[in-house]
Amino acid sequence: MLGDHKDGQPIAYNIIKNEIKNNKLAHAYLFHSDNIRSASSFAFSFAKTLLCPNNYLDNKTCGNCTICRRIDNKNFTELKIIEPDGLWIKKDQLKELQEEFKMKPLEGTKKVYIIQGADKLNIQAANSILKFLEEPAPNIIAILTTDDIHSVLNTITSRCQVIHLRKEENNDIEDIVIDNEDRKTFIKIGKLYYNNPNELNEFISNESNFQKIESIISFIKKYETLKMDFITELKKAWIDLFYDKNSLIWAFDIMILFYKDILNNKLNRKLEIFDDYIEDIKDLASKEDIDVIMFKLKKILLAKEKIKYNINVNLLMDKLVYEMESGELI
Repeated sequence: MLGDHKDGQPIAYNIIKNEIKNNKLAHAYLFHSDNIRSASSFAFSFAKTLLCPNNYLDNKTCGNCTICRRIDNKNFTELKIIEPDGLWIKKDQLKELQEEFKMKPLEGTKKVYIIQGADKLNIQAANSILKFLEEPAPNIIAILTTDDIHSVLNTITSRCQVIHLRKEENNDIEDIVIDNEDRKTFIKIGKLYYNNPNELNEFISNESNFQKIESIISFIKKYETLKMDFITELKKAWIDLFYDKNSLIWAFDIMILFYKDILNNKLNRKLEIFDDYIEDIKDLASKEDIDVIMFKLKKILLAKEKIKYNINVNLLMDKLVYEMESGELI
């Protein structure tokens, strides 16, 4: 229930608690957290609180009734959960949702839908849900989650009550960090993706993950040294390692984080991630102007957006290197 988050998310908890108490619930919420699992956990607990017939906020008094158990098992008819189908949430998924939610609730008084990863709504999917958000039925509550609020369309955020969740400390994860002091960067990257200690441990125990990060940094260093001449080495340095969409997006995320830290160093700010590569960061920062670093970041972000289409990886990387040097838009 929502009470599980009382200590970890006191501000968000009190906002929701007061809205429930005063019967002033919004028709749509967008929960933002640096960790999508934290946002999803809070969203699910909120949905459970809304749908539980006892209307309790904590597990001391409920969480074990028939409906709560069915919600836990994700087989309660008045709760619909939409998750990305592959990399994106598709229009057909939301059409199905709208059809199901045309009917009045059969059990209880409310219907709730959760959209996990609102930043994964493509334009067609987002447009199909807009009218649903613009003309809400009084008995329907939308809950959206994201770990990248800047990628959520403004037309979506403007129709939701946005609640930012604070970063929660996890002592088990901190123990993993202490045990791996020699790989601070690797741990920081893992913590961006995993809030569960077992999942984080599995990530850092996989040596191939570490080698991939090393390969991405090596790629950046070689590109910054060879510039256009690096195109001849792209296949070996990148394409043979990151060829499917999921690994490609992950690799681009790491590259974006690295260039952000180059920019941080240039601006005399503290590094966010790559403490173990401070000398490389300093060297690269000394060779570029701030405008050039920002320009390259923009090119990488634009190239990442193209991954969702069935673009040829060879062509994508060739164009990225060329346009980072030529100054032309992708």
